[in-house]
Amino acid sequence: FILPLKKRGYNCLQLYTEDTYEIDGEPQFGYRRGRYTKSELKEIDAFAKKNGVELMPCIQTLAHLNQIFRYPKYQSINDANDILLVDDERTYKLIEKMIATCAECFTSRNIHIGMDEAHMIGRGSYYELHGASNRFNLLLRHLSRVTEIAEKYGFKPMMWSDMFFKLANHGKYSDKQVRLPQNVKDRIPKDVSLCYWEYLSDDAEIYDNMFEAHIETGNEFWFAGAACTSNGFAPFNAASIKALKTAFREVEKYRVKNVLITIWGDDGHDCSYNSVLPSLYAASMYARGVYDEETIKTGFFEMFGMKFDDFLMLDLPNKSELNSDMTKMSNPCKSLLFNDCFLGWKDKKITEQAHIPYDEYAETLTSIAKKGGEFSYLFENLANLCETLQYKAELGVKTRAAYKSGNKEELKKLTEDYSKAASALLKFKDSLRAVWMRENKPYGWEIHEIRLGGLHSRILDCKHRTEEYLSGTA
Repeated sequence: FILPLKKRGYNCLQLYTEDTYEIDGEPQFGYRRGRYTKSELKEIDAFAKKNGVELMPCIQTLAHLNQIFRYPKYQSINDANDILLVDDERTYKLIEKMIATCAECFTSRNIHIGMDEAHMIGRGSYYELHGASNRFNLLLRHLSRVTEIAEKYGFKPMMWSDMFFKLANHGKYSDKQVRLPQNVKDRIPKDVSLCYWEYLSDDAEIYDNMFEAHIETGNEFWFAGAACTSNGFAPFNAASIKALKTAFREVEKYRVKNVLITIWGDDGHDCSYNSVLPSLYAASMYARGVYDEETIKTGFFEMFGMKFDDFLMLDLPNKSELNSDMTKMSNPCKSLLFNDCFLGWKDKKITEQAHIPYDEYAETLTSIAKKGGEFSYLFENLANLCETLQYKAELGVKTRAAYKSGNKEELKKLTEDYSKAASALLKFKDSLRAVWMRENKPYGWEIHEIRLGGLHSRILDCKHRTEEYLSGTA
C-alpha cells in the first residue's frame, strides 16, 4: 500500500492496531489475531522510510480493546465494555509496554494514542470501586498519564477528540453549535494534537463549527475524513468523494495543515481497501486545490490505467431506488445477502422500493473486470456477489407471498432459485477468499468462512423445508 500512496502524494501512513502487535511479556495480547511481530513492524517501517513515507503507530490506550478482555489476565483492568480501568497502575504498566514497543519498532516519533468512543468510561468497574466521578476529570487524568509515558519515549502524541465533545454534548460529537467548556480546554495538555474525525458529512456548517471549536483549544489539530470501506462488501466511493470535496474546501478555508484519510474495516473487514482508490486519488487532488472532475478523471486514468467512472462501479452493489446516486450509507448488498429467507428481518426494505436489478449489476461488473487489469479481481468478486443476490435478494419475500396465497406451483419453482442462490454463494465465497488471501493475513478469514458457510447451509435448509411442505411431510 505504501508505494501507491507515495505515488499519489501521500507522505504518511498511520498503521492502526488495537491488540494486533507483539508486546514482550504479553503472549495473550493479540493472540491468534494475526498480530504484527516486532520484526514485521521494523520491516514495514524501514520500507516506508526508504520510500519517503512516515509510518506512524496508531494504537489504543483507553477503549477499543475488547479482544484482550476475554483473557482473565486483563479482566482485572477492564472498566466496562472495551475500556481500560483508569487510575489503576496495572493499566499504565500495560500502556507503557505498548508505547515501548512502538518506540522500538517505529522511527517516527509521532504516535496516535486513540482514546476514542470510550462511551462508558467510569461507569463499570471504576464506579464499583470509586463511586460516581466527573468523567471529564477521568479522561483528562488518564490522558495526562498516557501523555507522560509517550513523552518518556520521545513521542509527540495525538488523539481522537470525540470524547471531549461527547461528554460536553450529551453523547453527541459533531454538530453546528457544540463547544468545549473553558475549564476543559484549559486542562488538555498543549503538546497533544487533537484529531477531529468527520467521515461522511457534506454539511459545511458542521465543519465550520468543529474546526473553530478545535482551534479554540489552542492545540494543534488534525482532520480525519474517510474513504469508506466499513459498511458491507462494496465501497462507498460516491459518498466518500462527496463528503471529502466539502471537507477539503473547509480544510483550505481554515488552513488545516494535517489531514488523514481513514480506511476502516468494521464488522469483519468485508471490503477491499483497494476498492476506494478513486476516493484516495480525489482526496490527493483536493489537497492540491484541484476540484475539476475532468482533470481528476484524466489523472486517475494516467496513473491506474482504468477509467475513473469504471472504478466507481464497485459501488454498484449498493445502488437501489432509495440510493440511486449511491451517496447514502445504505448497504443492501450485505443486509439482503444475510437476510433470512424465512425470518425476513429485511423484507420490508425490499417491498418499500423497486426491484434491484442485480443481474444487470453482475453483467456490468463482469464487463469491467475484463478490462480491469490488476484490479480485475475486485470486479469479479462483486460480480459474483451480485449474481448471488439476483436469486437471493427477494427470495424470502417471494416464498412468503407464495406460501400465504397457497401457490404451490410457485413454491416449487422457487426451490430452483434456492439451489441457484446456494451455488452462486459458494462462487462468491471462493472469490472473496481469493481477495482476502491476496490482501490480508489469513487471520480473520474464519469469520467469513463461518458466516457464508452458515448462510449456505441455511439457504439449503429453507429449500429442504419448502420441499417438505410441498410433499406434505412438514
